[in-house]
Amino acid sequence: MRNRSSVRINRYAEQSHAKRACILMILTVSGAFVGWVAETLLFLYKRGDFVDRGLLTLPLCPVYGLSMLALYAVMRTPQSGFWRLWRNKYKTKTARVTVTVLSVLLYALVAALLATATEYTTGVVFYKGFGIRLWSYHAHNNNFGGYVCLSYSVMWGALAAAYMGLVWYPLMQLLSHADTAILAPIAFVLVALTAADFGFNILYLHFRGARYLPFG
Repeated sequence: MRNRSSVRINRYAEQSHAKRACILMILTVSGAFVGWVAETLLFLYKRGDFVDRGLLTLPLCPVYGLSMLALYAVMRTPQSGFWRLWRNKYKTKTARVTVTVLSVLLYALVAALLATATEYTTGVVFYKGFGIRLWSYHAHNNNFGGYVCLSYSVMWGALAAAYMGLVWYPLMQLLSHADTAILAPIAFVLVALTAADFGFNILYLHFRGARYLPFG
């Protein structure tokens, strides 16, 4: 039973560098899409109307996908890397449960710090560089310059830990079953479209001072 579990956990790590790169690219763009959907639904709930929450013309918020990629690079997922090694040091069920809870809490804390740093940097770059605020927390307490907010930072940390454990990791294992010949073109198309969209909107933003809204 232990050996079968180990194989399942290490399936992604056993793949070639090229295949792992393809999987990470697909997961990053997927995270950008999930982030766009989440923000759009949140504003639909709050305001009662559709608000396209993103810089790109495509339904993507790259800051989410790149944040998840950075989080994986630093800490892997709650089920893998350092966290798995930490849990495996303990033999009793009680100790393992305790360490699992602690590891998830610590993971969420570090995720919150990384998300806050990413959010602040992105907000400042676009405001100082293009004069555009992608978001503002001025209406919330405990905000810093309107770029970040304590309550949202805590929420991002919790959501990031949940996403990395419940979506990113299982999807990573699922994609590991596919052939590189299938993953490579998918990854290429997704990254190429995202990069082209980003480049176009940066240029449009620079010359027009606003996002390109095909239906706006």
